[in-house]
Amino acid sequence: MFSPTITSFAKASANAAAKMNANAKLKAFREIARSRVSARRFEPNVAVPDDVWRDVLQMTLTSPSGFNLQPTHMLLLRCPKIKATLSKHAMLGFGNQYRTNDASAIAIFCADLEPSKRIDRIFAMEQDSGVREDGYLAVLRVASSFLTGESSTLSSNNSNGSSTHASSFLKRAFTSALSPVQPMPTMEYVESWSYKNAGIMSQMYTMSATAHGLSTCMMEGFDARRAKEILRIPDRFGIPLMVATGYDYGVPPIVHADLNVDFDPVSDQESGGASTQKRTPRLEMNEVFFGDTFGEPLDLLQSLNKGGEEEAA
Repeated sequence: MFSPTITSFAKASANAAAKMNANAKLKAFREIARSRVSARRFEPNVAVPDDVWRDVLQMTLTSPSGFNLQPTHMLLLRCPKIKATLSKHAMLGFGNQYRTNDASAIAIFCADLEPSKRIDRIFAMEQDSGVREDGYLAVLRVASSFLTGESSTLSSNNSNGSSTHASSFLKRAFTSALSPVQPMPTMEYVESWSYKNAGIMSQMYTMSATAHGLSTCMMEGFDARRAKEILRIPDRFGIPLMVATGYDYGVPPIVHADLNVDFDPVSDQESGGASTQKRTPRLEMNEVFFGDTFGEPLDLLQSLNKGGEEEAA
């Protein structure tokens, strides 16, 4: 048995170490949050290292989403020719046009407007992971289908418009009638639900890029119809926003952090770290992130194996 003095000392030491760790995390996040500003201009023709991109995307993949449906894809547009086409034919305002041309890349976030098509895949992933309780899995399909509001968008795009519109109306009437009696969910249109989730992911991306010293600017000023045509984005998806990313104009060159620390975006473990908390499952990176057009493989991910780690040469 340890003496009370030794036990107290060990407890005090553990508390002190935990406090230092908490302070370090808070300081790091404050620095990232306060350093993020919208870049007015980017240094043209400067490429971001592939290992930096990979780390930014791995962090982005940890973004939460409603029912973990992960309804957002992201294009990492780096091709100068396609950027120039997008700038000339889809971007609104001189500022967005210049940023699109000069930034190292444009992150285009694509929101799935038919999220019910993802449920089977996500359900299987959740079931295999063992993270969720059986009660959650039992209601996942019904709850996610009911609350995403998908029928309200389908009503304007397919032949079953009247029936889907009626379904959406009945859902809203039902929840509104019960709301005075007990808490009920607010029925959203699918665009609202899916765009909200894309916004969460774009914020995670932006903060991750900022942590690497990259500059960003979120852009809403564009013709989404033209952008979808240029980037070959299917009608099933909307474009809530784009994020120009690169190096701020006229500032000293950025010295990037050492990326030798291994990171697992699923288990949230870093080498030398103490965290063993399991995350809910995520889609593979090559399913979420595309290259210059929708569905095009992102070349910088081709050197990664299925677990998200870089393969040996």
